Amino acid sequence: MNTVLREHWGWTNENQYVVSDCNAIENIWKPDNHNYTQTRAQAAGLAYSAGTDNVCETNHPTDVIGAFNGSYVSIATIDRALKRQYEGLVRTGYFDPDGNSTAYRKLSWSDVNTPQAQKLARSASVDGIVLLKNDGTLPLNFKKNASVAVIGMWANEGRKLVGNYAGNPPYTRTPVAAAQALGLTVNWAGGPTNQTTTNGTWIEPALDAAKKSDYILYFGGIDGSVENEDLDRYQVAWPQSQRNLISQLSALRKPLVVVQMGTGLDNTPLLNDAGVSAIVWAGYPGQDGGSAVFDILTGKNAPAGRLPITVYPERYVNEVRMTEMSLRPSNTSPGRTYKFYKNSVHQFGYGLHYTKFTAKFKQNSQPSVYSIGSLTAIYNRTLLDLLPGPTVDISVTNTGNTTSDFVALVFVSHQNGPAPYPIKELVGYKRLRSIAPNATTDAQITVALGELARVDSKGNTILYPGNYTFMLDVPTQDILSINLSGVERVLDKWPVPPWDNATTVSQAPKDNDLKV
Repeated sequence: MNTVLREHWGWTNENQYVVSDCNAIENIWKPDNHNYTQTRAQAAGLAYSAGTDNVCETNHPTDVIGAFNGSYVSIATIDRALKRQYEGLVRTGYFDPDGNSTAYRKLSWSDVNTPQAQKLARSASVDGIVLLKNDGTLPLNFKKNASVAVIGMWANEGRKLVGNYAGNPPYTRTPVAAAQALGLTVNWAGGPTNQTTTNGTWIEPALDAAKKSDYILYFGGIDGSVENEDLDRYQVAWPQSQRNLISQLSALRKPLVVVQMGTGLDNTPLLNDAGVSAIVWAGYPGQDGGSAVFDILTGKNAPAGRLPITVYPERYVNEVRMTEMSLRPSNTSPGRTYKFYKNSVHQFGYGLHYTKFTAKFKQNSQPSVYSIGSLTAIYNRTLLDLLPGPTVDISVTNTGNTTSDFVALVFVSHQNGPAPYPIKELVGYKRLRSIAPNATTDAQITVALGELARVDSKGNTILYPGNYTFMLDVPTQDILSINLSGVERVLDKWPVPPWDNATTVSQAPKDNDLKV
């Protein structure tokens, strides 16, 4: 908090205070946690002295009084923490007179829950929805008096939409509510949650709803009951109960769209099932999530979202230990994330459209050789990794028949600096809006120097000379090669703990030197 956050990154302006994670100070002293100190008072003194300014505790009060009485924290440290927090209160107008119309205290829910905010919530949800499979069924063209089966554990559950770490929304619009708002005849039924059993009371109502409908929309996946803080999940497969129900719905040979909610699951069985017409990933789409999904399903908006995660095959959980945190492949791990894992079901950045796009680099519009010396010539900046580097020009053409957004993703691949080398790394992106059929949109993406750099074993960020290959889109549509010439340059020298500079063993701190 001091060496890195304040001294190295310059977090020293007014109103820049540090708040602990909830119950983190409790973790310091509890015997079944870190057991680092013997008392709550010692833990509080350690945290505040190290640079914490405010503490979030839900189980035990932070013992600041005990810390002071035990000489574990000084008056100067307490004053420092209070000063930083009072600066924040002053800046937000906490002490302003009631008559001051600009004070933040005058804000009410009417200033938050505005039509503009509601529109933004819906559009943000629409932008993030990802199309994973489509045999041409989507977008749905509902005929007059069309009937639709809305089935699944997510079909009419509003609270699920916002996920966790969310405030109370002014409303939640479920898929059932969104379908009804369109004037459709809605036949809805619940479904299995995360059961492993393949038989249950949900089967007959779901099949009955599907048989009397023109379209079947299945809203399933996983939710906070299996993935949450303090709740790790040990499977990445679809729950067997849901797979069984989807299979029975598929056998009806009606248009069947699976809307996957929650985070990543191995969609291989659904991808291989010809009776599953389309798969749409919506995640936790927020207060207007049901409406947003139907905006995509009906073609009111064309899908252009990209997966923000790597989707692993079902077997992956048996190939890597949950406690194996390294991203790089090893004897005990096939590697993690798109940077090192090669056998994903869906790559990070994957996403289909209702149209087709051709994306290319404008090969002759930028130099092929860049001088590291010239790129880093601004010496009065301490954070050279944030300096702009090469700018790539791209051209995107809509070769289909539907107006759509396109998210241009630029990756880099190279073998400069220390091994092992990532397969590729995302270095820039830009969302291009409303590209009409047969239209072309040009854009520039500037790559920061830090995106091309590597980090050595001491944490230093270094820009290395050599060849670099830019890759456009997922899957790759075009490549562009450049060369960085000159000598390597340290862009960011990571702070070294004082004991790393100790010249003798006696100068290095002992364990009890680090405790209170």
